[in-house]
Amino acid sequence: MAQSQIPFLSVPFKRTTDVDWTFPLKSYIAQVYQEDPEKYSEEAYTLNRLRQDTRGAGKDLTGRDLLYRYFGQLELLDLRFPVDERNVKVLFNWYDAFDGRAIAQYSLAYEKASVLFNIGATLSSIAASQNRAEAEGRKKTFNFFQASAGIFQYINDNFLHAPSQDLSRETVKMLTELMLAQAHECFLESSIREKKRDGLVAKLASHTVWVYGNLVDAMQDAIGRGVGIEKAWVTLCQVKHKYYQALAQHYRASFCESEKEFGEQVARLQASETAAKEASGKLATQLIHSIQTSNHANGTLPADGGTVLQELAKSLAATAKEKCTSATRDNDMIYHDNVPQESILTPIDRLKAVKPIPMSELYGQNDIGKIIGPDIFARLVPLSVHESASMYSEEKAKLLRTESERCELAEAELKTSLEYMHLPASLDKFRKQEDQSMDELMIPSKEVRQWADAIAMEESADRTCIQKIIDTLEGFKRHATQKLDQATLCLDQEMHECEKMRVKFGELWTQSPSSQIAGDFRRDIKNHRQTLEQADKSDNDIIQRFNKISGDIDILKKGSKSVHLEKAFMESISHALDQGPSQNTKQQQEEESLLDLDMGSPSSSSSSSLNQDGIKKKLKMVENILEKLYVIESERKETFQDLRQRTLDDDISNVLILNKKTSNVEQQIFTAELEKYKPHQQRISATIQQQQNTMRELTDAFKALVEDKEAEKLQKRYGQIDQKRQIVISRFNHAKTNYFETREDLNKGIQFYSNATDVIESLAKNVQRFIQERDQERTQLAEKLESEKSIREQELLKQKIESYNPSAPSMQAMDTNTSTSITNLTNQTRHMSLNNNNNNNNLTSTQQQQQLPMTTSTPTTTNPLPTLTNAYSPYGQTPSITPTLPPQHYSQGFPTQFQQSNIPPSSTTPYQQQQQQPYSTPSSYNIPQQPLPPQQQPPMLPPKPLQQQAAPPTPMSYPQQQQQQQSYRTPDHYYRNTPAQQQPYDYQNPGNVPPPHIQNPYGQPQQQSFPPQHPSPFPPQGGQQPYYGHQPPQPPPQQPNPYWQQQQQQQGNSGGSLLD
Repeated sequence: MAQSQIPFLSVPFKRTTDVDWTFPLKSYIAQVYQEDPEKYSEEAYTLNRLRQDTRGAGKDLTGRDLLYRYFGQLELLDLRFPVDERNVKVLFNWYDAFDGRAIAQYSLAYEKASVLFNIGATLSSIAASQNRAEAEGRKKTFNFFQASAGIFQYINDNFLHAPSQDLSRETVKMLTELMLAQAHECFLESSIREKKRDGLVAKLASHTVWVYGNLVDAMQDAIGRGVGIEKAWVTLCQVKHKYYQALAQHYRASFCESEKEFGEQVARLQASETAAKEASGKLATQLIHSIQTSNHANGTLPADGGTVLQELAKSLAATAKEKCTSATRDNDMIYHDNVPQESILTPIDRLKAVKPIPMSELYGQNDIGKIIGPDIFARLVPLSVHESASMYSEEKAKLLRTESERCELAEAELKTSLEYMHLPASLDKFRKQEDQSMDELMIPSKEVRQWADAIAMEESADRTCIQKIIDTLEGFKRHATQKLDQATLCLDQEMHECEKMRVKFGELWTQSPSSQIAGDFRRDIKNHRQTLEQADKSDNDIIQRFNKISGDIDILKKGSKSVHLEKAFMESISHALDQGPSQNTKQQQEEESLLDLDMGSPSSSSSSSLNQDGIKKKLKMVENILEKLYVIESERKETFQDLRQRTLDDDISNVLILNKKTSNVEQQIFTAELEKYKPHQQRISATIQQQQNTMRELTDAFKALVEDKEAEKLQKRYGQIDQKRQIVISRFNHAKTNYFETREDLNKGIQFYSNATDVIESLAKNVQRFIQERDQERTQLAEKLESEKSIREQELLKQKIESYNPSAPSMQAMDTNTSTSITNLTNQTRHMSLNNNNNNNNLTSTQQQQQLPMTTSTPTTTNPLPTLTNAYSPYGQTPSITPTLPPQHYSQGFPTQFQQSNIPPSSTTPYQQQQQQPYSTPSSYNIPQQPLPPQQQPPMLPPKPLQQQAAPPTPMSYPQQQQQQQSYRTPDHYYRNTPAQQQPYDYQNPGNVPPPHIQNPYGQPQQQSFPPQHPSPFPPQGGQQPYYGHQPPQPPPQQPNPYWQQQQQQQGNSGGSLLD
């Protein structure tokens, strides 16, 4: 007869309302993480969908996984977002699992506890629904009840201040005990079905009795506190308490029978019958009624649970009664054992067979990640986690540096040892002995061929040929020197002309001496010369250094396949072979020579045949050990590179995030994570140890090889040849190095001379401009002094006239009343003093006075100026009509204008005062005159159109001239050091084109009667002057003056002046 299943209780679910995560999360991301919240819209939607899935989760494994996934994401979310009333504000509304009251809070802990409560309820429902008729079903029931107990225990241990009664510590503890009690029932049921020993079953049943007795008290206490627990739960626990009490006494009685305790057996069977009848009686009836009236206890009990339990209790009572009757009869008739009272029976020992399964063990280690899935907000990493990750990176860097130092030290030891023994290069001499050939030593080495190809490529092009570079350097040098010589010559000529005029005019010559103005130019020229001299010395050193290697360069520039290059090596090796025997001692001369070995003579073959095999074996051993060392080194390098790559790829941010809320756990995590690099460290240590052992083997093998008599003789002779070869290679290396250094130095020299030439040419242009300006200034000053000389002669003439004619009227009266006669006298005097040349071309004093423009100072009456043909010539001859002006000014197409030097003359010089007095002359060479100020300008009629002329240059200020002037300093990056140069004196560029807004006052018709803003000191061509509305009166024709003629005759027509 199949036994029915004892009914089990399952925990009711908590219900909840909908919640929106999107807006609060985006707001917090924008405020705290300062990122675009729209980038995380998909993550927020995923979290919302997970919560919606939990609301419809079923009481099966799928529902359990959905709830656990949402809980896992909440745990990860809590590491990045503080969900509370002040930060991420989300209102969670949950209903009590027992009485249905709604409780709402902004706490994420409330949300997580509620989800965990539903996980525990789901596990209890899965356990209660299993078919326990089979062993697999009983095993699942046993495990699920324990897992459910673990969930409720986790809630009890990690959440405080529960807002609802179903989450209070007492209620959760009661649910934990209930789940464990039912798991224990399942284990007891399995033990009974498996027919375990009666004593064991009695102990298991005794523990079940004790647990349900405590549960009855805990449930009644919870009901008293207001927890809405169904009364059917209390009744069920009371029925089970009696039922398992009867079952424990029943199996204890069977145990007493096996122990020959027949009296106790009878007493316990009587107690079992009594308890079974109590369970199947009134309590079972109440349970059936409660289940029916409470809708199956809110779905937590099967509908036939009360009936099944009542039937089981009745069956147990009948079995106990039957066994009790049989045992009593046997005891009365056979054993006569004392039957104790029930009250004095020894309590049955209890045996607990269950414990809660921790929540971390609910899933396997590999299943947790699959259930929870990837972190939804993995892209958001808190700052604290970044800091911890940086600390871990430093720990990894320390480990990596330590291993790197160990590897580098081992590599240095290996390299030093091999270099000390000259391995593997020193083995070549023994390999050559095997081949019986020295041809390889007589051909150029690989690096020499590369050097030859590089030099041949450079010399093949005409532009890059080193001789072409030298010629270019010399050309720049000559050009710079010529420019300096020309500038010096021009300054000397200008100084000569200035001093010549100073001697001629004496103290009247107010032009500044050239030595005062041109000093800066001369200093710059001197500095440039010194710089060029130093550069020339450096050039000579470079060329001398190149000449020393020119022979080797001539060989190398023919290329790597040149016969001359091969010949250089062959000659050195042949010389070594020829001179080798003479350098040996008498004992060594008796031995076989290297030539004999190379030619394979019979004497050498017979004497060395016994030793050849031994040398080959020793050589092979050394080569094998070397190969082993290379393998060890390669393995160590690969291990270290793998370690480096693993440390770079190692990221424990997720681990740190999961342990974020655990204090002082970083070092433990770091230590645990760094343990995974132990295998790499051990492998590196092993390679280092192997290398040390192998190096000792190599040292012994190589020592045995070189100490062999035949090998020692061969090594010595080979060394002589190799030494000669290395000398040739070193010589060509020296030539190659000096060749490219020479090219580099020459290119730097060309760059230096190029820059210096630019600066020197700029200096030469400034000197030329300075000389032109000085020439213009000298010409202007000479003409002005000539005109003033005529005025002084007139004054002196008047004084002499008054001295010869005392009765004549005063000079003032003559000026006012007899101006005509004075004019006639003046003309006659000029005729007398200047050889009476060109009288018809001179103007009268009255005409000149009428042509003079007004000045800002008080007008003064001036005497007529001599014409250019009759004026005094400083060179002792009649000056030419064409003015002596620089050629470049004529080529520019506009009249030369006088420009002052950058160093302005003193304000007290007479030359400056004379410049302020305008004058004019009707001669064809027009002297510049100053225009009147606007307030004193007489009314003018529009002038006639003039021939189009080029605009005069615009004067520039001294700062502009300084900016335009190119300063010269020897660049610091030249390949030679030169003294610091001074800034040369700067002059105005007369070739500047005026701005377009400045009109040429002479090239365009004037529309206004005021003078131009930038007047030219020269009048327009043609001598056009502003005129008034009426013509001035013409003076009477000149009459010859006998007196002046007489004076001229007395002087003998010498052409001199009375002033002389």
